[in-house]
Amino acid sequence: MNPTNDSKKHPGQDILDNLEVNLKLSQDLLAALHEESRALRGMDTQGLFRISRQKDTLLAKINYLDDTIKASLTEAGKPPSSASLTPEKAKIISQYQIRINAMRKEIQARNLLNKRATEGTLGYLNDAIALLSRPDVEENTYRVPGRSALRNKNLPSYISREV
Repeated sequence: MNPTNDSKKHPGQDILDNLEVNLKLSQDLLAALHEESRALRGMDTQGLFRISRQKDTLLAKINYLDDTIKASLTEAGKPPSSASLTPEKAKIISQYQIRINAMRKEIQARNLLNKRATEGTLGYLNDAIALLSRPDVEENTYRVPGRSALRNKNLPSYISREV
């Protein structure tokens, strides 16, 4: 690009450029959420850490662009004037906003699925830990008086007696 083209940018072109980048970043975030879903199913903790950092970076960029676009569209609290935007550009901006909003709904849905998968996995792990770490408790079963504790340890378990 040469400098003369940049100085002759059409009104609203910066908004269109930012919307295009914002849509691409939103697509990248959705792809990261799909990758996160695969990592959750595979219990890939290293992958989850990497994806978490990637999501944080994408979200920061998206939030910055959202603020920039909003400021550009409102021009100090006023809607963009028809003089600054051609009807074609206004229509393209509207189409980008519709696509971005649809992408954001997909992102929210995927994020909710990943959250539920995480909660399910954590619940499963907590149950497993509770089963494995139960305190030793004496069984409340009938005991024959006079039997030694050593002999009771050698008795078959309930499961083996049933087999």
